Amino acid sequence: MQNFVLAACLIRIALVRASSDPSICNNQTDFHYKFTECDETGGRWRVSVPAAPACVSEPPPPPTRVDDCTPSCKSGRFFNLATLSCDKCPAGSYSLGGGQVFDDWSSVPPGFQVVTEPFKTSFLNVKRLGAEVNCDDFGWQPRGEVLSSAGGPCSSALVYTVHLVRPGTLKYEYQYTNPDVLFKFLPQDDQCQLVGADDITWPALTQEGDWKTIHVDLKAGLNVLHWKTIGMDLHTGKAVLLKKVEISGVAYTSSCTPCKNGTYSHGAADHCRRCPANTRSGRGARQCAACDKDTEYAPKGSPRCFRREPCSSADYYELHSPCVQNKTRLEYHWVEPKICREDLPGAVSLPPSGRQKPCPPCSPGMQHGDNLRCEYCGRGTHGEGTARCQACPPSTAPDYGYQLTAWATLPPGMAASCMSFDGLGCSTSEGWQPAGEYVHSGRGHADGVYLVLSLVVAGFRSSGGLLNGAARQVGAVSFAFEVDCKTDCEFAFMQSTPTTEVSLVKSWTGRQKRQRFSYPITRNTSYTFSWVFQKMSWDEALSALASSRLYDRDMVRIYSINVTNTMDGGAASCLPCPKGTQDQSCIPCPAGHYVDVAASRCEPCPADTVVVGPLSYGRASCQPCGPGLSSADGERCTTACTANVSGRAFDFSRLDRPLPIEGSTLFTASGTQYFHLFNMSLCGGARATCRNNVSYHEEQLADEKLVQSFLCRSTVVPARGEDGSRQSYATQSVSLADHLLGVTAEPTLGDMAVYPEFLPQATGALDLHFFFTSPSATRACPSGRTATVTVRYNADQPGNGTVRLPARCPDGTCDGCNFHFLWETALAGPACLEKDYVVVKGECEGGEQRLHYLPPKHCVGPDDISVQTRKVACSTHLPFTIQVTIVGAVSFALCFFLLLCHYYKKNQKLEYKYMKLVKSASNKDGEGNMVLPSAESCALDEGEEDDVQVQQGGTTSGRGLFSRIKHLTNNDKNRNPLEVMQLTEHQALT
Repeated sequence: MQNFVLAACLIRIALVRASSDPSICNNQTDFHYKFTECDETGGRWRVSVPAAPACVSEPPPPPTRVDDCTPSCKSGRFFNLATLSCDKCPAGSYSLGGGQVFDDWSSVPPGFQVVTEPFKTSFLNVKRLGAEVNCDDFGWQPRGEVLSSAGGPCSSALVYTVHLVRPGTLKYEYQYTNPDVLFKFLPQDDQCQLVGADDITWPALTQEGDWKTIHVDLKAGLNVLHWKTIGMDLHTGKAVLLKKVEISGVAYTSSCTPCKNGTYSHGAADHCRRCPANTRSGRGARQCAACDKDTEYAPKGSPRCFRREPCSSADYYELHSPCVQNKTRLEYHWVEPKICREDLPGAVSLPPSGRQKPCPPCSPGMQHGDNLRCEYCGRGTHGEGTARCQACPPSTAPDYGYQLTAWATLPPGMAASCMSFDGLGCSTSEGWQPAGEYVHSGRGHADGVYLVLSLVVAGFRSSGGLLNGAARQVGAVSFAFEVDCKTDCEFAFMQSTPTTEVSLVKSWTGRQKRQRFSYPITRNTSYTFSWVFQKMSWDEALSALASSRLYDRDMVRIYSINVTNTMDGGAASCLPCPKGTQDQSCIPCPAGHYVDVAASRCEPCPADTVVVGPLSYGRASCQPCGPGLSSADGERCTTACTANVSGRAFDFSRLDRPLPIEGSTLFTASGTQYFHLFNMSLCGGARATCRNNVSYHEEQLADEKLVQSFLCRSTVVPARGEDGSRQSYATQSVSLADHLLGVTAEPTLGDMAVYPEFLPQATGALDLHFFFTSPSATRACPSGRTATVTVRYNADQPGNGTVRLPARCPDGTCDGCNFHFLWETALAGPACLEKDYVVVKGECEGGEQRLHYLPPKHCVGPDDISVQTRKVACSTHLPFTIQVTIVGAVSFALCFFLLLCHYYKKNQKLEYKYMKLVKSASNKDGEGNMVLPSAESCALDEGEEDDVQVQQGGTTSGRGLFSRIKHLTNNDKNRNPLEVMQLTEHQALT
């Protein structure tokens, strides 16, 4: 090994000397050092490598033997290859010693690789959708403070390979708020085996602005770290963010990491500190430089100083003290930290505090409480906000809700918060401030922070559900707002429930004039409604300085918030209730009943109708169920797994168990594999269930680990266990069919339609179509999801049969929102009618005959074999119908023969007369040319007899048929050329 190293050094020197115009190398600046690989004795060599190729050394630095293959230093020190010792990091830098840290993402750090690729088979296939997508826009991208990956219709992997000389630890901070993106972390060794516990594979979802830290134990040796994102739709949502990656257990670090902008360090530091407010620093700073305190300012961790602008009314805010004797005291405060100047021309001063004015009224449904703050009216009472709440009159009930119009303080149940990337952008924890007539997004915070205003609602006073494709409304949320900003700021309205993540309802970008937005609520559960404001666009906020205040005056003003038909809150009025009811929740009638206003009593809805609307007043509140559905309680439309269409009965009871359906396998170019697993319950007797079995869900409640509906879907990622066994990880379980709209043979129902490929191909085939919907709006499907299931009877499909997905959309959907299935089975179909059977008769034996009824293939026959065969009485005599048929046939043949003879005889008479006239006109005796007058008639009149007699040799021919035949035969043999024809007087010539 020693000879090999020396030979390598000599060859390198010879090559350097062969170059043109060589110069003498400086041993301090023109060389750097590297270690060779460790040999079998546990040592290695340090060799010198010329930094400049056009220089030589006389003589070169000799190789140095190092007996320790795993040198390591303490934090704040680095291993100096020149001196082969641990030296202190200089000021302006830091080191973890035997570790690495990555927190500057102005570019992808050396050693990291990004691989981004589209899917080869999926409903996200961009070629089929006619869209051109550049996956580089969705992969891991450096954003300054963070590294982000937006998912989209692509898969992106961030890979880092590190060699540890001893067992170490990986620690990384991330933010993952978008459930439409799969986020997976895979630490592997050199044998591609998973390193660490299984629960680190699927990082948990986080809240907006919340950061989570993952710790992973790594083994000594080679470790390959993969951070993968897999997008589930074509839309760009919130990206997965990596903020900091830290690895310990490496052999050494040969240099210290310079401090990034806005930070500094003294010597032998293991981390850099942020500069305090009103100071700045550049990269590798030893200390922070102060800004001019009179003309400049700087937030914490700032790389530069900013100019102070003249103060305006936007730089202070007004507060109302608690009311005392119906008076409130006004107080004014500067927005902290103060960044404006009062001494510049046009600047305003802080108004003096202490002025008193009458207490503003509370919002409707509220009153001033004992603590002199506004609080909601008690149960059974109502108020307008200007006086104490009063009890509702008899036969009425409070109409509870939230009608927030007064903003002296935040009302109970409402909270304001501020969240930033690094925790330094928020000047206070409260992100919104009440201002009397409105509540506005707070000032004094950095530009890239999230300002969140939230309201918790316990629930609503209606059951919800769906009717004929339209979601039944249980309540509504409306609010009036105005956005005033200079850039592409974003204002968003969001919602969440105990079992669902935060979802976007509506967002607005840029300046917005005052307007009102309303959103119907169709599901009865507790909600958290959130109003979120960010002064910068998403991309700008990721790359901007986290503590900058360039857009401090941009804000959102919310003037009013109204939530109706709630279970909590306060009541501004009372609604009439039927006489005698004791219910004070403003649901005056039981389920399936409506209020007869004229009679002031509850009446049940007619059969197969259900109540719609949050308050059921009048019979118009009862609406019929969809086709093929019925209602027994007046509240829900259901199916008994049977149907009657076109006079035929259908029975699907044997298909009432959930059926799993595996979608097509999806791949990326590098082999990343996953597929969708569907679970279907056709009639809903036993709900289909989709579970998330990834480890982080163990931290959640039991009802959050599964989804139950008519049809649900999970994303399954196959994997291999340490023992080589096949494992599957299921995540992102969603419901595709919460409600059954109808069961019909028609291929359309409302706006829904059966996929053209699944329409009946054979004439007379009778398929039934199940129409489902899940009205919950998502970012990818603003109108919710729909599903159609076509059930086709096929006697050749045993058991449960087979379920087909569209050929062009192997994942069940072509757009991600509308799903289609074709279920062919022998267990369900139209019942056979008597006319459908083919009857086969057996022989008549002993006076009985067996009839066999064979059902056709397009319908379902009875299971009882005795019904398919039947014995009937029989005899050897022909049946009466057959006898009548034979007699009729013989009579018809006889009549036809007689008629034929009659016309034949008549025709012969005419022919005979014609021949006699021809012979008479011939005059073959030569007795002159006698001209005969024209005959008046050349035939017998109607009804006259033939009296002409032909005599030849004294014989007279008879008139019978046989005589005529005999006579004609004889004439042919013994024809006399001198034959004389005598005419009777009936045929006399004139």
